[in-house]
Amino acid sequence: MLKEQQQRIAAYFESHGISVNTRYIRGGLSIYTKARKTPITRFVPTGSGDSVEVMWYSHCERWDHIGDFGGMTMPLDEALEYVVSDAPGCFFIDFLKMERNHI
Repeated sequence: MLKEQQQRIAAYFESHGISVNTRYIRGGLSIYTKARKTPITRFVPTGSGDSVEVMWYSHCERWDHIGDFGGMTMPLDEALEYVVSDAPGCFFIDFLKMERNHI
């Protein structure tokens, strides 16, 4: 499902001022900044409709679950908004937007 949605996902980030590359790897979609190739998030399909688990790139330099009690799962549209709004503060979206304005 995500492989077919890559362009739509990239366009969503672009519409919020963040240029990204997407890579479909081992069943999930990893999203990186275009300029520095900095990891932003990873979406892994749950197998239930268009729901995905949203992952973050942790301080351990690997994709990890958000929260202490399992992953954050939600429909793809909600996942995109969740990442761009950066509610948990782990995606550094404001920094990425600011960085783009200074390039």
